[in-house]
Amino acid sequence: MLSWLRRLYGRLFVPPDQLALTYVTDDETIYFDEAPDLRAWVWTQWLDITVAIVVVVIMFAARDARVTLFGFIGELVLFLQLAWRLADQAYTRYVLTDQRALRVSGVLHRDYEWISWKKVTDISVHRSLWDRWFGTATIHIQSANEMSQFKEMADVPDPIFFAETIADLVKTAR
Repeated sequence: MLSWLRRLYGRLFVPPDQLALTYVTDDETIYFDEAPDLRAWVWTQWLDITVAIVVVVIMFAARDARVTLFGFIGELVLFLQLAWRLADQAYTRYVLTDQRALRVSGVLHRDYEWISWKKVTDISVHRSLWDRWFGTATIHIQSANEMSQFKEMADVPDPIFFAETIADLVKTAR
């Protein structure tokens, strides 16, 4: 009975750094396996963090029990929302193998998509000012079939290496 529970727990709660290993076959070689850059993600949460700080200031300045209670409830909701988005960010992996590109994401509901190197037609790298500041980029991998586009990979760390690795793997597959 206990071993059954361990196996179930192991399947449901895979550590983020081992997430890709559950989707890669034994004959695939992994060239890149990273999560989106956390620093860039934190920066995109600036509005929520600012609201949290303002609510705390209002709670202390008001000195009213009702304002403090509503502020605390609002802070709790905001904190839970941020924690959920952080967990979703931590459980997103970008993986490049010798056969395909994979994007795995989700904590409870797991999304898994991949594209074979033989289907890749174009790669585009988009870097905003903040992407350049944090050393990240958004990568789009396109195929000839526009109906089944591979989802964008946002906040990819070391994007130049990532794009060059994709180009090399696509060239090798053809």
